[in-house]
Amino acid sequence: MDIDLNCLLIFRHLADTGSFTETGKRWGMSQPAVSLMISKLESAIGLILLERSPTGTKLTPAGVAFLAHANETGAAYLDFIDGMRRLDRRMDRQVLLALDASYFGRTLRAEIAMGVLPGVNGPAVKCGDAGENWRAALEATRCDVVVAGRFLRAGLSAGVQEAVIRHERGITVAWNPDFYPFDPDNFSFPEVLRTTVLVPDRRVVTGFGSFLLRWCDEAYGIQPANSIAFSSEDEAAAACRAGLGVMLAPGNAMPRLGDGADGLIHVRTFEFLLPQAFTVSVYCRSDEESKEVLGVAAAVAKLGRKLFP
Repeated sequence: MDIDLNCLLIFRHLADTGSFTETGKRWGMSQPAVSLMISKLESAIGLILLERSPTGTKLTPAGVAFLAHANETGAAYLDFIDGMRRLDRRMDRQVLLALDASYFGRTLRAEIAMGVLPGVNGPAVKCGDAGENWRAALEATRCDVVVAGRFLRAGLSAGVQEAVIRHERGITVAWNPDFYPFDPDNFSFPEVLRTTVLVPDRRVVTGFGSFLLRWCDEAYGIQPANSIAFSSEDEAAAACRAGLGVMLAPGNAMPRLGDGADGLIHVRTFEFLLPQAFTVSVYCRSDEESKEVLGVAAAVAKLGRKLFP
């Protein structure tokens, strides 16, 4: 029995999503290519794993039983790959720094690209994207140091240590007065929930979207009429200027937008209730022993505090 381990990983994702299209997007291949990989796997083990229909797919009884083995083997395979990548970085004296898609992450990336990382001599610093679940990537050694924003305690765990760069209070609410008649002097947050809210997604700040949904439900007993997540605050602000909704962002968003804030009215809200709501930090593993990794983390934290006092 000859099983391609990549087929196992694709099968796991397909079993989770039930969509050949979504699985193809995740693995960077076409829908027919995903179908071919699953057929190859079924031929190798001699079992039909999926029932296909126009509305999606579902596991057969054999597929359910096989998935348990696929999960165990796939997890071990990914751990092995991550370990080899980490070993390769250590041998090459390379530190992989992952940055989120926030203003802070983009600014640090630009500075580091110019070679501005004082105190780092020896290891090569390679920049990558933090992704939606940077904590899992960090703990799995897929990266060594992360710069990311979190809302409240989202993203924290015993497996990571944190060096804070910046704290910001509350939430910024911004809108185009040509489309929304809100009064900034007599502002009512529940009024915003009757509109479409424009928010940064998890690649920009961890935990913000989920906090808003929980807050709205617990504090007001309602949810936003509609919600659209954007991959940057600049994109959310552009949609806001176009009248597509009201922008909600963590902390003090307007200075981060620069000229993108032109034409928008904003209020800062919940500053007293959320004094350290938005935090930008440098993270590395709690059990990290590499002096090179710890040195890069310290240097990035120092640079961040200089750039964002």
